[in-house]
Amino acid sequence: MTDFTEWRGFDYQQATVQLWVFKKSTTDAKFRAWHVRTDEEIESLFREAIINSVGSTTEEVGYSPISQNNESSCLTHPLEESEGLISLLALVDAPEAENTDAQLKNLKGAAGYLVKFHHGDNTVYAIRRAAPSWRPKVRKSVINAVFQNGELSVTPDETFSFDSYFDFFCINETVFVKSKRAYESAMSDKKVYKTNFEELAVDSNFTSIFSDIQPLKEYIGTNAIQLRRITVIQSKALYLRPDFPQRLQHVNNTRNFGLNFDANGKLVVCKDTAKTIMQILLDHRLLSEVTETIYDVPDAEVV
Repeated sequence: MTDFTEWRGFDYQQATVQLWVFKKSTTDAKFRAWHVRTDEEIESLFREAIINSVGSTTEEVGYSPISQNNESSCLTHPLEESEGLISLLALVDAPEAENTDAQLKNLKGAAGYLVKFHHGDNTVYAIRRAAPSWRPKVRKSVINAVFQNGELSVTPDETFSFDSYFDFFCINETVFVKSKRAYESAMSDKKVYKTNFEELAVDSNFTSIFSDIQPLKEYIGTNAIQLRRITVIQSKALYLRPDFPQRLQHVNNTRNFGLNFDANGKLVVCKDTAKTIMQILLDHRLLSEVTETIYDVPDAEVV
């Protein structure tokens, strides 16, 4: 049985439920987490939420920096590839004697919450980024009110809202991502993309194919999508092929890509060609042998 099948077939109705809130930390632990006591009604609503989320997910797609999922699919990758999530799970799986019950101050400003479903010998973790209303600054600017007996009244009670869905899940050694943006934000994976680009921008194997790398650096900047693409470019490493510069010039002349080269055969990047260069380095400029039409595609799968 695959982890995807086990995740979808897990008995959530019979599972015990634990709620945790977490905040990011600058220490090696990466997070701080607190257990939140809940009543049966809230636990029942969490069960309903995960059953609906998992039930509507019928496909899995391999996770990559530029892969995307739709409403009925999720992105999957091994847990070992997410240091952030490993660190968070270590906190919520600590022996009960080491757990600390949350106080009100711990909920305020929390980065997110994790609901732990345990049944038999297995556990499913469901994580959601906290709503903006959890932030102290936002909470100070709103009035808490309840509608009772036909009248709206101010309540001194602190309230916290929970969405009826989760951003990502984990079972066994596999992560299932429904919201890529929330996942990367919560687990700080975006920093990895920036680091990858910084490394690539000083790699002579990469920079040597350009007359000047600076225009490409300016084109990419801090744009999250472009930084993800750079990670894929670094992984595929087409630029390391011995005949890459010559092959690229040949295809450029044959297919009229509009790229420019200097007298030494190096790529000249400008605002008009930067996008095309990125597509070529991604290997995402493809030719249909049926129609002889050239396409730029957002992602590609080898068949």
